[in-house]
Amino acid sequence: MLFDMKSIVLYGLMALAHASPFPELSKRAKLSDFQCPDGITLSEDDIREAFQECRRLNDGAIGKYPAKFGNKNNNQKVFGNIPDGTDLREFPIIVGGKYTTGVPGKYRVVTDYKDNRGDFRGVMQHTGAAAGGAYTACTRVTKPKPETGKDKGDKDKNDKDGDKKGNNEKRSVQATEVEIVKESTSHTVNDLATRAKKKKIGSATCDGVTLSKDDVGSAFKECNKWDDRGVGGYPHKFGNASGKTQVFQGVTKDLREYPIIEGGTWIGGVPGKYRVVTDYKKNFVGVMVENAGASFTRCTINAD
Repeated sequence: MLFDMKSIVLYGLMALAHASPFPELSKRAKLSDFQCPDGITLSEDDIREAFQECRRLNDGAIGKYPAKFGNKNNNQKVFGNIPDGTDLREFPIIVGGKYTTGVPGKYRVVTDYKDNRGDFRGVMQHTGAAAGGAYTACTRVTKPKPETGKDKGDKDKNDKDGDKKGNNEKRSVQATEVEIVKESTSHTVNDLATRAKKKKIGSATCDGVTLSKDDVGSAFKECNKWDDRGVGGYPHKFGNASGKTQVFQGVTKDLREYPIIEGGTWIGGVPGKYRVVTDYKKNFVGVMVENAGASFTRCTINAD
């Protein structure tokens, strides 16, 4: 009898151990805030709420949701980084809550069917008509990394050293100055922001489309005119990353982006896919185009 009781307890613990990993998978999903084409930023909490519901429910459990999603916008992919043939599904994202019934709104979380539950694959906005309309991928908001300073122990140690540093400190300062000069010289060649100080704004060619110098200049002027998110979510910070590579090679400064509109100036609404990029000292850095799946490609600046 004692053996039977131990077996029952052991079986129960094993069942709990097998059941517990699923919520943890949800917690470990690489979520963040996402900004959509209409300028609205969806919070990580709201996206996570929809993600968890999408994983929990069978297809069509609430109205038609979760619903299968073919990753198509006309003849183009919505998420360019998802391989063809990947089975996907979508579920509505509700700002400040979760979808239970009724009008689903225009924002969706997208998952695959991995392990019969699904991994997070992206966020998109319904940009077409109410039925059978188009979708556009939303952009992950890059959160700046906090600066790490010296702790109090290091500071106290330095204070106690006092005059013991003597000539060593002077030599250290001199060495640091030499290193800075070398780094600056390297950046003169590689850092687009350095060249931007010469105001070399020109027309830009992106995937065969040439944006005029006036259009680029107009967006550059607006970007410098406004504080972050001053107009429909723009300008906003840009992390200079597309996947694991830099869009503007060698640029290490904090950057921000603003929409470029052909033949006009963006003041709200759908921002399109072209962006001017500046630093926070109002220097021109370059132009880029946003691809499906929130990836970016640097455009060529022409010598007008």
